Amino acid sequence: MAYPRRGVRGSWGFSLGCRVLSGNFSYSTSPAFFNASWQQRSILERAVAPLEAGEGDRAKRILSELRPQSIGSAEEARIATEMLLDVHSLDAALDAAQRAAELDPHHPDTIDLLAECRYRIDLPKTRQADAEAVRAALDRVNACASVAQPGPDRRIHIVCKLDTLGGTERRALNLARLLSSHVNVTLWSTHPAHPMHALQHDIRLISPDAAPSGGTLAVIGTYFPCGDWLERAPFERVIVCHNLVEQSRRLIERLEQIEKNPAHPEVRLTFPSRMFREMYRLPGLVEYSPVDLDYFHRAAAYSDRTSDLAIGRHGRAFSLKYHPNSAAFFRVLLKRGYRVRLLGGAPIERTFANDTGAKPEFLAVGALDSRDFLADLDIFVYRKHPQWVETGGSVILEAMAMELPVVVFPEDCGCAELIVHGENGFLASSEAEAFDLIERLRADPTLRRRIGAAARQTLIDLQAQQESEIIEYYGNPPKSS
Repeated sequence: MAYPRRGVRGSWGFSLGCRVLSGNFSYSTSPAFFNASWQQRSILERAVAPLEAGEGDRAKRILSELRPQSIGSAEEARIATEMLLDVHSLDAALDAAQRAAELDPHHPDTIDLLAECRYRIDLPKTRQADAEAVRAALDRVNACASVAQPGPDRRIHIVCKLDTLGGTERRALNLARLLSSHVNVTLWSTHPAHPMHALQHDIRLISPDAAPSGGTLAVIGTYFPCGDWLERAPFERVIVCHNLVEQSRRLIERLEQIEKNPAHPEVRLTFPSRMFREMYRLPGLVEYSPVDLDYFHRAAAYSDRTSDLAIGRHGRAFSLKYHPNSAAFFRVLLKRGYRVRLLGGAPIERTFANDTGAKPEFLAVGALDSRDFLADLDIFVYRKHPQWVETGGSVILEAMAMELPVVVFPEDCGCAELIVHGENGFLASSEAEAFDLIERLRADPTLRRRIGAAARQTLIDLQAQQESEIIEYYGNPPKSS
C-alpha cells in the first residue's frame, strides 16, 4: 500500500519541544549507549533551527551526522524520520524508521513512516508497475470500443474540479478556450466553480440533474471522483489528461468506470510533457497547457534597471511546490538587493517569522491575477521539492508568455524541456549557478529583453504547431476498425 505524504511538517520547534524534550525516554542503561543516544538528540535539536528557517541544506548536513541505531527512543526515531524525509534523505529516513520499528513496532506513526520511506525509495519501480497496470486497463477498454461509424455529434465536454486555483484548472480553461473556436464545447465542474474561473468561461456544475452526455468527453485530471454518469452516458470517445504522478490508481479506476459504459467509447490519454509520458511509457498526446497569449503579454516596456529588480514566482500554495532550501535561497537574493515576490508562498511564509531584515512579499493565491503579478517581475525563478514531480509547469509557461527570463531548476520538471539554456531561458543545476545567472540578468537589461522575447516566441511557435494536433486529437472521429 502506498503512503504518499501530505507535505512537509509545519513547526519542528513545537514538535521537539512537546514530544522529544518531555523526558519520557526508554534509553539503555549502558553508559556508552546513553551518551550516544544523547548525541543523537543533540543532532536533532541542532537541526530544528535551520528547518524552522527553511534552510534545508544546512539541516540536511546536520542530520547527516545521525546514527539511527544509537537513537534511544521510538519518538525521537520517528521525528528523525520525518526530518530526514523533509530534506529528502530517503535512505537515512528508512534507517531511522527501522529504528523506530525496533523500539515501538506497533505504533501507528511508526507503521506509517516505515511505509512512507519504502514508498519513496521504491517509487521508480512502482511507477513502472503502475504504467503496466494502466496500459493493461487501457488496452482492455479499447479492445471493446465500438467500431460503428460515429454520428454527427461533435460536441466536446470538458470536465475538471474547478473550485480551486492551480495548474490543472488552468489547463481545463485553456483547453476550453482553444477548442471553443472550432467545435461546440461545454465546460463542466464537479464542484461549484471558483469565482475567478467563472469570470473566464461559462461553467456548468455537474449534479444529479445535469451531467455530460454524448460526443467527446475530456476529463482533465484524475485526482477527483466522477459520478456514475461516466458509466452510462453515451460518449463516442473519452480523453483523459493524466497529469499527476501519484494518481495511477485513480486513472485505473476511471478506466474501469468507462469499461462499464454500454456505449464502449474509445479512450485516449494526454500528458503535460514528454518527460511525463516517457516516465510511464504510455501512448497518448503530449499536450502542453495552452496559454492565452492575448491575455498573457507584456503591456509595459521592459525596465532597464540594474538595481531593485523584482524576482519571484507564482503557483498553488502547496508545500512540495517549494524546495526545502527555498527560504535560504530567497534570503541570499534579498541580501543582494532584489525584491522577492511570491504569489502562493504561504508554505514558506512561516520560515521568515524571526527574520529582522528584508522579507519576501507574500501574496495569497487569488489576491492578485497571475498576469498582473508577473507584470511586476523582472526575473522568474522556479524550484520545487525533490519529492514532487512537476509533470508540466503551466506557471513557467505563463512567465515565458510575459517575456520574463526564467531560471528553472529542471530536475523532474516537465516544462523545463522547452527551455534551451541561454536562448529562451536558463536551466540551473545548483543554487550557485542560479545566483550567477540571476546576477548576469541583473547586470544586462539587453540580455533580459532578448531572453524574454525568445521565451514568448517559443510559446507562439509551440502553440501554432500544437493547435492543429489538439484539434485533431480531440475532434476527429473515433477509430472505425
